[in-house]
Amino acid sequence: MTQTKELFAAAYNIRRHAYAPYSNFAVGAAVLGNNGKIYTGTNVENISYPCGTCAEQAAIAEMIGNGCREIAEILIIADTAEPITPCGACLQRIKEFAGTQTIVHLANLNGIIKSLNFNDFLPLAFNNREVQK
Repeated sequence: MTQTKELFAAAYNIRRHAYAPYSNFAVGAAVLGNNGKIYTGTNVENISYPCGTCAEQAAIAEMIGNGCREIAEILIIADTAEPITPCGACLQRIKEFAGTQTIVHLANLNGIIKSLNFNDFLPLAFNNREVQK
C-alpha cells in the first residue's frame, strides 16, 4: 500500500506542471516499474492541438529512458469527479510494457477511485508477440 500512496503523490505533484493551455485539462501519471522505481509524466500540449504528449506517454518514456521495460502499476490522475481512463493510444502504449499482473489506478485529486488489472481495460490489445512472428 505504501507504493500506491507514493504513486498517488508522484502523479499528483507532476500534474501541477502540466502544460495544457489549449484544453485546460491537466493530467498526471506515475508508473511503478518492475524494478521498484517510480517514473512520472504530465501532459504537454502545443499549438497544433491535439498534437501533444499524454501524461502516460511521458511517464512510460521516462521509465524506458532509465532502462526499465515493464510496468508493475500505473496511476493516472486528473481534476475530475469521475476518474479518467487512458486514451486508446495510451492503452496500447501501456500494453507494450504491461505484465500479466499490471495494475491501473484511476484517481482524482481526492484519491484513488478504481484499480483494475490492465487486461480488464484492453483484453484484445495488439500483442507485440504477434508482430514478432
